[in-house]
Parts: sequence; structure tokens; C-alpha cells
Amino acid sequence: MPTLDWQARDELAQRFAPHLVLFPESPELARPGTNAPSIGDYHPHGIELLLEKGSLAAGLFKPRQPATLDALATAAPNDQLILLDHLLPNREHAWKMYFDLVGRSRADRARVPVIAYARTQTRGEANLATRRATDLDKAGVPAPDEVGRPFFTPANASDDDLAIQYWFCYYYDDWANQHEGDWEGVCVFLRYADGDYRAVGASFYAHETGKRRHWSEVERARDAHALVYVAAGSHASYFQHVAMGYMTTVPGFIIPFIGVRLNVNFTTTRTDRVPDAKVCAPIAPRVELLPDPVGPPESDAPAWQHKKWLAFPGSWGVRILGKLGHAGPIGPSHKGLKWHHPFAWMERYCTPDFLVY
Repeated sequence: MPTLDWQARDELAQRFAPHLVLFPESPELARPGTNAPSIGDYHPHGIELLLEKGSLAAGLFKPRQPATLDALATAAPNDQLILLDHLLPNREHAWKMYFDLVGRSRADRARVPVIAYARTQTRGEANLATRRATDLDKAGVPAPDEVGRPFFTPANASDDDLAIQYWFCYYYDDWANQHEGDWEGVCVFLRYADGDYRAVGASFYAHETGKRRHWSEVERARDAHALVYVAAGSHASYFQHVAMGYMTTVPGFIIPFIGVRLNVNFTTTRTDRVPDAKVCAPIAPRVELLPDPVGPPESDAPAWQHKKWLAFPGSWGVRILGKLGHAGPIGPSHKGLKWHHPFAWMERYCTPDFLVY
């Protein structure tokens, strides 16, 4: 088995980092949730963007404190990061405030890089993580033969199989189920052979579940970098551009104009519009490796600061509406099986995605 220290993990995370195909980040364009012919979108940046104007509180009407890394690290599960000071998510206000933060000129926005937070995890580490996890019930723990088909089988599963998750933090979800804050991601699966790691497949996350493809069917930039087509507003990840977009379903009836979802037996259909890489040039994000489960050897390394926001158990956005609407999401490390065992999560929840010609 190869030694996967911090340096080796960082090299692999950089080598296989996806490139993102995003609608332009421009205040002159219509916000992503509209049906306008020319739309813009939020781009994923560092979590500092959410903390800059956000505040932390146990509820909208409770006393607030500044949203610092130390405050996130000691927060309670019912705490929430409040971004916009609105009872209901407000799309127009969010779009305006976003450019107040990142800047309205192209030069200003160039100083705010697109960020991908990477996490490397071997199968052996994933098996250990699920045994230690306190947020997985018995139904959540993977069975011994749940190894991540079709890329791996019980017969050839190895403890050094590797999953690299790339997490993207968006300021706002402007879609059918709008909410403040938005965590999305993709995962690349690797196998060690002939002295090096080679990619065997990938899973792209979209609307609580995901799709998977063998590596030979993944569109790539410069060989190792998968292209991720990011849907406008929802930021769901897709493997390729489809001119008509992707039809999706959202459980529950969503009230027009305010976007509140009712938990009743209706299904809302909505199209995910994805950009064309021929029009919107792919963006190579800056990759920041998360110190989980292995961190840098230097105790004062900046990467250790990521542990603080990873520990935040609350919601990355207001959730005053509770089950009436889609509240701000929980962070990556609190997403259960998806975080603790991406091999098993892919096998359970990701369906095959076939090339569209």
C-alpha cells in the first residue's frame, strides 16, 4: 500500500481537480433563477465570503454574534448562519448583495478566486470513519460488500482505493427551492496500480442524489481534469452540456414568487440549465486540501483552520421556515454517509449516467 501523507494527498487532489463550466459571474446579466436568454450565476468561493457579512444565531430573533471561524467551531446544531436578514429568501437582494461582496468590476472579481475544497479518503479510512460516526444509524452503515460498483467489486476491493471529494461553497441557491448558502460537490474514484493512482470513475452530486460514469466516459480537460457542467442557480453537477437542459423533480409543491415548499404530495418539475463549454470557458479552481483524515505535519499550517468550519453542525443559511421551505444546508462533514463513506454512498444513491449524443 502506498504511503499517503499530506503531500501525496495534496498532489493527487491537484492532479485530478475538476474544471467547472459555469454561467458568467456578472451583475449585468439576469440572475440564474430567471428564464432570461442570457443569465449569470454565483461562482463557488471560499467560506470567508459567507462569513464576511453573515452572523451566527440560534434563530432569526435571537441575539447574534459575528460569524468567525472560532464561533463556527463551538456552535450548536440549531445555530444558523444568517446572510441576508430576510425572513424569506430574497433572490433579488441576494444577487445584489453578492456583487457588493465580490465586486462589480471584472478586476475586483478576479481577486476572489474560485475555490474547491478537496478531501482524500481511502477505503480503509472510510470503513473506519463509518464505524466511528455518531450520525449514522444502523441503516446508514454500509454492508461489507458495499464497495462502490461499478468501479469496484467485492472481489477486487482494496483498502487503498481512493475517493477524492471536491466541495464547492456557493453564496445562494436561486432555483425552485431557493435558500441561502449552497454546498455541492463531485467525487473522483482512483485505484492504485503499477506504482500510481489512476482514475476509474466519478460521481457528480445533484439534488440529494447523483449520477456516475466510468472515467473513459467523463469529458475532461487536459486528461485528468473532469469537466463539471454546473446548473444555473441550483448548482447541481452534470457530466455534459445538453442544449434543452436537464428535467428534474422536486418533492412538494413550491408556491410561486416566494419559493416556499409545502410538504404535500405534489411533484414540481423544473429544468436545470447548464452552460456550454464552447461559450463559457471552463474554470480551474484553486484547490485547498482539507485536513481530514490526514493533516499537514506543521501544527501552525493554515490548512488546520479548515477544521473549525468543518465542525460547524448548524445550517449555512437561515432556516426560520423550517420544513415549510428549503433552509440553508448543513456542511460537508455533517452529510452522513456521503461524507463518511463516499464509496458506499455512490453505490446506493448514484445512478448510471449515459452519454447524450
